[in-house]
Amino acid sequence: MKLRASIPLYKEIEISLTPTKTIKEFKQIACRKLGIEPDLTRCLLRGKQLTETSTVAKLRTVNDPVVLDYLWARQLLVWGAEGQQKIRNATVLLAGAGAIGNEAAKNLAMLGVGRIIIVDRDRIELSNISRMIFFQPRDLGKNKAEFLAKNIHLKYPFVTTTAYRGDLESMPLKLYLDSKVVLCGLDNVVSRIFLTQTCRKYSIPLIDAGIIGLNGRVHSYLPPDDACPICMFPPNQYSTIAGLRNPCEAPLEQETVPSFATSISLVSSILAQETVKVILGLEEYKSTKKWPEKTGQPLRSILFVDLKNNRYSTVELKRSERCIVCGKDGTGRNLVPRNDLQIPTLHTSKTTVEEAIRKTSNLGDGELTIFAETSEGTRKIDGKSLLRRVGKRGDYLRILAEGKNQELHESILRLS
Repeated sequence: MKLRASIPLYKEIEISLTPTKTIKEFKQIACRKLGIEPDLTRCLLRGKQLTETSTVAKLRTVNDPVVLDYLWARQLLVWGAEGQQKIRNATVLLAGAGAIGNEAAKNLAMLGVGRIIIVDRDRIELSNISRMIFFQPRDLGKNKAEFLAKNIHLKYPFVTTTAYRGDLESMPLKLYLDSKVVLCGLDNVVSRIFLTQTCRKYSIPLIDAGIIGLNGRVHSYLPPDDACPICMFPPNQYSTIAGLRNPCEAPLEQETVPSFATSISLVSSILAQETVKVILGLEEYKSTKKWPEKTGQPLRSILFVDLKNNRYSTVELKRSERCIVCGKDGTGRNLVPRNDLQIPTLHTSKTTVEEAIRKTSNLGDGELTIFAETSEGTRKIDGKSLLRRVGKRGDYLRILAEGKNQELHESILRLS
């Protein structure tokens, strides 16, 4: 028999199956054909949910299509199942679990981002609760990253969350390399410098945001050619700026100016939408130099928002040759190439790590220093070890290769 499955306004398909198949089996077939997740879909007929254990034989005389009520059915109308699958497969690193972090994490989860890594070393204070929706009085004194990750997953169980309670500088490199996009909601410049340096070095898109009172800013940085978020700071003022918290306007009274729920929500919404643009459109942009019409182009300049005076303006940021990160002598001036390295599938393989690296990367005969980058951290490994023993799929090898004039060149290989 044949049944029609429909996502209203998006797509309708016809499926042939035997009458003994269950509604659950029908749903799985339909969802597979449409590229959506069965576990996040239910079957409706004339507005009523069908019992999944019943057989499709009972629908033999039904002319109406079975409606697939998919969690993100409305988003399919904009970017389709392929786009939604990209969002579901994406990992986003959220630096800062404060006001911006709470709202941004909520928006990312509602949009369907598959994994959110949350980093923050601070603890929850009473004044946080009026501006941070996932914290409650019983959470006082607890780590922000840990409880934001826990509460996001409780409310949105289809999102995997990972919390890191330490400093950005000590976080395993793998968490950065796993990330499709990095979001910055930090309130100090030193950490933003480190984050920008890391994103430029390993070519990870970074979306930076900040709020003071009713004023906010958002900046999408796509390395390596864009001006980075640190280019806006005069090089001769780094020592002064490093001590400020979130300097997006005059700093003198900033400690007495609170951020408001309204400005937090607005800036975080823009931050999340910029993330979606990058997830859905960056690969197409790299190949065609055009952003998809369905998503639009990310902010390549700084957006300033002034809710008090209803002003919204963009300021083009030019790359500074003296920038401490991406300038001529900047800490992130050298880009690290990234590639995949196939792990031998046969247990009898005798391929060593060094042999596999030299074959894949054409590094010549120079000396190699090799590190394994895993979720647990970094460890140095012997190049004579068998490749199949150094890590699992999804881990990384970081290689320092000695070149001419004893220069060291870094590269990253993902075990796949």
